[in-house]
Amino acid sequence: MVEKFPRFFKTLAGTNYYQVLSALSVVEYQRIGSQWLRQEWSAGTLPERWYLHDLMENTNGNIVEISVDEFLAEVSVANKN
Repeated sequence: MVEKFPRFFKTLAGTNYYQVLSALSVVEYQRIGSQWLRQEWSAGTLPERWYLHDLMENTNGNIVEISVDEFLAEVSVANKN
């Protein structure tokens, strides 16, 4: 199966938002109090690849895939901080 990217996810708590750009590249927005932290990371090592795979497959049950519109609405708020 060929994955289509980008894909968008968030935690059920709404504190983390993920834009998965490829099978190895992610932009993460993390809410800490009223502030946002933006991180770009690459899954270069096997543990990072497993983490990204678990995120996309929701193996822990705390991630939901969201629409690009929902992602952009939250990210626009994050980019203002």
